[in-house]
Amino acid sequence: MNNPHIVKAFDKELQELSGAVAAMGSFASQQFSNAVSALLQHDLELAKRVIDQDQQLDAMRKEVSAVAASVISRRQPMAADVDAILTDFKISEDLERVGDLAKNTAKRAIATADRTFPVDVTARLQQLGDAASEQLRLALCAYAQRDGQAALAARQQDESLDRLHTQVFRELVARTQGDRAQVVGFVHLLFCAKNIERVGDHAAHVAEAAYTLATGSQPEDERRRSDDSSLVTGDVTAKLQSVGD
Repeated sequence: MNNPHIVKAFDKELQELSGAVAAMGSFASQQFSNAVSALLQHDLELAKRVIDQDQQLDAMRKEVSAVAASVISRRQPMAADVDAILTDFKISEDLERVGDLAKNTAKRAIATADRTFPVDVTARLQQLGDAASEQLRLALCAYAQRDGQAALAARQQDESLDRLHTQVFRELVARTQGDRAQVVGFVHLLFCAKNIERVGDHAAHVAEAAYTLATGSQPEDERRRSDDSSLVTGDVTAKLQSVGD
């Protein structure tokens, strides 16, 4: 899908736009990784930094939007190029959402900083966070390299992330039924686990966009949803409402 244009400056502008999206992806990935670390390591300074730096990610998204609009208005590109530019913009929106989820997780890291969680709980959340980070990394690599097969592989990883989230969610719900002294902390972790799962969803969106840029078409099959956390039962509704977003 990398067809050179007669006006070389146009190709350069498209490359600059892709570079801006890639830079945004790198920053969003680091924000997310830092937020999970702040949560599990009770690192207040790191959590505050994630919250403060969210403004930088918002500014990067606005810059991508401005560049995309400028290219379209000045170059009057063909339909295929417009689609590619709009796809870049959509990716930037997903990356902004990743930043929002990182910020929310960082806020919950501050709220739970004085609580100590069982080692097995933090290990499972770290596993979930690592899986989401890896999926996002693979999706961004597929985007940068315009690799359709790699994009499909990154998209496929969302199924295993969904299943892992369901397991973690079930385990955390069970904890809320037992350890009453820790219940509010565990509910915060439930929200954080969901944040992590949603990062996987956005990574899948990036992967789908990367596939479209590489091949010029949408993936043939619908993405399977394997997150069954909504089916987990437990008396946590009131607790969730008490510490909601």
